[in-house]
Amino acid sequence: MQHFNLDDIKTEINIRGIKTKPMVHHKNATIKNLMLGKGESIPNHQVPVDVTFFILEGEGQLTIGDATYKVRPNDTVTCPPNTVMSVKANEDSPLSFINIKTPGIKVTK
Repeated sequence: MQHFNLDDIKTEINIRGIKTKPMVHHKNATIKNLMLGKGESIPNHQVPVDVTFFILEGEGQLTIGDATYKVRPNDTVTCPPNTVMSVKANEDSPLSFINIKTPGIKVTK
């Protein structure tokens, strides 16, 4: 069992150059808080697991396959395995979200 506060987790830079706070990583799930600055984006990519996005702060857009969703706090967007996805913060707003991969996945550089 673990107990932690998101504010206390050390910020890292992931393989795409994005600020991230790793929260949980085991075979069943990988959960991270990702933070984009104003206008920053995560380019098209795909992973072999289900991905759930839960928006904490800011506004932006998530593209999953051919669909683009405008997102704001408390929105949830899901992405099936092996589907191309991208994320972009609005030009006037940072974007912070929880990224949940199930089952867990280890991304290497």
